[in-house]
Amino acid sequence: MSRTGRSTIRSVLTARDLESFVETYKIPERFSPTLPGPDDLAECTPDQIVLYTLSFPSCGVRYPLSSFKVDLLRHFKVHFSQLHPLGFMRVVHFELSCVAVFGEPSIPLFCMFYKLISDGDWFTFAKRKDNIS
Repeated sequence: MSRTGRSTIRSVLTARDLESFVETYKIPERFSPTLPGPDDLAECTPDQIVLYTLSFPSCGVRYPLSSFKVDLLRHFKVHFSQLHPLGFMRVVHFELSCVAVFGEPSIPLFCMFYKLISDGDWFTFAKRKDNIS
């Protein structure tokens, strides 16, 4: 993805693409998935959020989001649509690693390894450079 940010992204999906996406990722109809117009920018409104379909297969997005992912987004006061796909991939990797080693991930443990940073129009999680004891 371009570092120029979310504000320049336009949808290239067709109605069939949207239908397939909704079916593949089991997005409930109650969310009323819709495509933006060809000249509309990808922007959130009070009634709608933006999902970047390219991030789903590449960074392990699956619905419903785990309680850890939801709690983490709430903790940092960041909406899913504001998070760069690579940042979200770090969250997925951390969560899977914790489950494999400890059993359950935690926000304090995540914060020992990562910090939230702004990357243009996106937010992402960057590795902390501090030494961890």
